[in-house]
Amino acid sequence: MSKVDPVRDAAIDVLTRVWDRGVHLDVSLDITLRRRGAALSARGRRFLTHLCYQSCRWRRLADYVLSSACEQPLDRLPLAVLIILRMAVTQMYFSETVHRAAAVSTSVDLARKRGHAGLARLVNAVLRRIPDQLEDVPFPDPTSNALEYLRLRWSLPRWLVRLWIGQYGPDTAAALCEQVNRESPLFLRVRPRAAEQDAVIRQLGRHGFQVISCPEYPGFLRVGAAGDLGSLAALRSGAVRVQNPASALPPRLLDPQPGERILDLCAAPGTKTLEICDLCGAPMSIMAADPDAGRLNRLIATLEITGEKRVFPVLADGLRPPFSPGSFDAVLVDAPCSGLGTLRHNPDIRDRLRPEDIDRLAALQRDLLRSAASLCKNGGRVVYSVCTFTPQETRDITAFAVSELRLEPESGPESLEPWKIKTGQYQTSPLDEALDGFYLTRFRKRC
Repeated sequence: MSKVDPVRDAAIDVLTRVWDRGVHLDVSLDITLRRRGAALSARGRRFLTHLCYQSCRWRRLADYVLSSACEQPLDRLPLAVLIILRMAVTQMYFSETVHRAAAVSTSVDLARKRGHAGLARLVNAVLRRIPDQLEDVPFPDPTSNALEYLRLRWSLPRWLVRLWIGQYGPDTAAALCEQVNRESPLFLRVRPRAAEQDAVIRQLGRHGFQVISCPEYPGFLRVGAAGDLGSLAALRSGAVRVQNPASALPPRLLDPQPGERILDLCAAPGTKTLEICDLCGAPMSIMAADPDAGRLNRLIATLEITGEKRVFPVLADGLRPPFSPGSFDAVLVDAPCSGLGTLRHNPDIRDRLRPEDIDRLAALQRDLLRSAASLCKNGGRVVYSVCTFTPQETRDITAFAVSELRLEPESGPESLEPWKIKTGQYQTSPLDEALDGFYLTRFRKRC
């Protein structure tokens, strides 16, 4: 028996948790890296991450291709074999470093290990029927059947493509379908007062990273041709963190001031909490509340690494907060949302999200904003943000806040003008090549 590739074998474990148990992709990958990562090279760990993310991204397309090549329904196959086939199609069409013959042979070896010789023969036969090029796959006609073409070509749920066509029209929807399947660029945030940017750039160079200048996002470095992030001392010390610049906009809109008492109502895992700290070097206090103990522990661990003393983590539900009304100068509500603005680096969202979830999340967002308004003092500031762009979770929430909560939109710092769409309202374009899709509003609580 041929020795199986340990990276692809580990990928089966990652994807089994995602597709069988609903574990988030990043969490599942982290579990496998902790258990098996030490036995893999740095290159192997990078390929494992790439393969798992690409397999989630292109799962629907792979199933469409496989359904024509397989003589039995795909849901009748053992899950491990189906995962092997999906990974093989992904490698054939979307990996520049894997030849077709290697994708077939490694898949046959995996099927023999995870099943038996008969399943190995099945995998070999199915993969040899796969069209050589993606261009040879018989997709529906994009003109007469745009919905079916877009959902299959770009591997997205039908309801989501229909939503985008209705919201933006067919041409913009097509561009959006393509954009969310591009890999997200990697940005690093250099914490002021924790590291010098030039020193970080030199450290990145020594570890095989290519740094791309992005002066339009001060404090951020765009990184290409990535080496092993785990080898970066500045990342381990908390002086640098992985962060998309769009996620820095809500703290900038909050505009924290010295001496203020601030509440981050949905704080974990703490990216925006730390951004608030970075924006205000003077004394202040931040209550960082979150109802998820595991996520809050990640924030606590980050605070210990960075030595940040102005943040006070609290295990608390934002709908039933343990704080007195009117006790904060400013409140940030970075609310749970559909996350569609982060589809590029969270491709498993497309398998977890359902259309009914959007209305459910919008109801939760209204309740959280109502809680935030109560906790904010009269004349104080409330910032609402989500990393999505559905109407229910964005402009409808702002309209609710104005009509129901005595909150009045007001514009923030001039540095946010490039993303301003109305008074107090800001949005990054979901078609932006660099930024995640964010919507945010700043309110002043009327007396």
